[in-house]
Amino acid sequence: MLKSMVQGETRKRLDIARIGEIKSAARVLLTLHGGSGTDDEDLRKAIAAGINIVHINTELRVAWRRGLEDGLAKRPQDVVPYKILPFAVESVKQVALSRLRLFNGERDPGRRPVE
Repeated sequence: MLKSMVQGETRKRLDIARIGEIKSAARVLLTLHGGSGTDDEDLRKAIAAGINIVHINTELRVAWRRGLEDGLAKRPQDVVPYKILPFAVESVKQVALSRLRLFNGERDPGRRPVE
């Protein structure tokens, strides 16, 4: 993901027609590597065009980092990981749930873009 994507300023765009052409020609399962930072509507269209698996590792890493920073800010005196790390886990969980909803065709009006 580009810095502008991490900051929520831009989103990656996909060539949906090309994905459809590849799916038609290849007739195999297709994986979108580097799905993090992609426009939500493009992800919906890509799945409809034949993408079977979407990788969003960077989005999860960014969520983990932000959750950890949040935990450190909210518990500045704590030094034990089990009091700080739940913030990171919850942040990753929220992004994962949001993406699973999107990939399953559900609209998620409460989803905030990764900043």
